[in-house]
Amino acid sequence: MVTDKNNNALYFSRSPIPFLRDEKLKPDYFEHIGVYAFQKKALMRFTKWPATKLEQFEKLEQLRYLENGIPIRMVETNEATVKIDVPEDLAAAEKYLQHFTGV
Repeated sequence: MVTDKNNNALYFSRSPIPFLRDEKLKPDYFEHIGVYAFQKKALMRFTKWPATKLEQFEKLEQLRYLENGIPIRMVETNEATVKIDVPEDLAAAEKYLQHFTGV
């Protein structure tokens, strides 16, 4: 994902962005951790909007908010996480949580 100077999301992608065209430059790459807080009315609006083309291409629903003019504020962290993108990832997440809970 990439942000503007105020840490608002500009775009999310499953591919590394920005594209490195000039090898002399060293862009900062960030990985997105999706933890969101929404007001109920924002969620209700979201469900009424059709999926956008960018959302369909990337399979990332937060693009629907951005394409409808709703800002998403980003916060940088150094915490490591476990991704859950497919049902099989859930077992890895449960194992990761056991490290913290001891259960």
